[in-house]
Amino acid sequence: MKRSVQLASVCFFAAIVSAAARPASAQTLGTRGMDASIGYQMLHIPDETFPFGFNLDVSSPMTDRWRLVGEFGMAMDEQNEPNVSGDLNLFHFGAGPRLVAPMRRVQPFAQLLGGLVHTSADLVTNGIANDDKDWAFMLQPGVGVNIPAGNVVNVFGQADYRRGFFKEKGDNEFRLSFGVRFALR
Repeated sequence: MKRSVQLASVCFFAAIVSAAARPASAQTLGTRGMDASIGYQMLHIPDETFPFGFNLDVSSPMTDRWRLVGEFGMAMDEQNEPNVSGDLNLFHFGAGPRLVAPMRRVQPFAQLLGGLVHTSADLVTNGIANDDKDWAFMLQPGVGVNIPAGNVVNVFGQADYRRGFFKEKGDNEFRLSFGVRFALR
């Protein structure tokens, strides 16, 4: 079931990106106001890769180059190994500044988010049920590129490093994400 959801999600994003209107060469792209993004994410934490996830963000301009970003994301994985089965979920909530380069065709950006990360593991190991949940502070620096595909639709790709400051020990997490960003004007 999860594999079909993953395939459907990737096809959905590909359809949106390919259907996006492209500006004529004489059109100007203008300055952006508020925008919202939806994207697919793949997350890697120590000893585990979450192949399916999504992230949502909203950003608002502070100056011509600086934006304030709020982001929510979720990553999921299903365990089906000998003696281990169940579900792993990871949620994150963060906010912070994004610096956007003022280029017309391709807009590189860098951001730093601070917030919370929540892990949830519902596993059966060697026949014993284990339900483990935890919250931690996180810092997430990242870089990416935004490519305008019209006055309203943009395509983005980004890579992030996330540090989760859990009580027992910290996690070094890495995320790749791509999707579409819509101008809300």
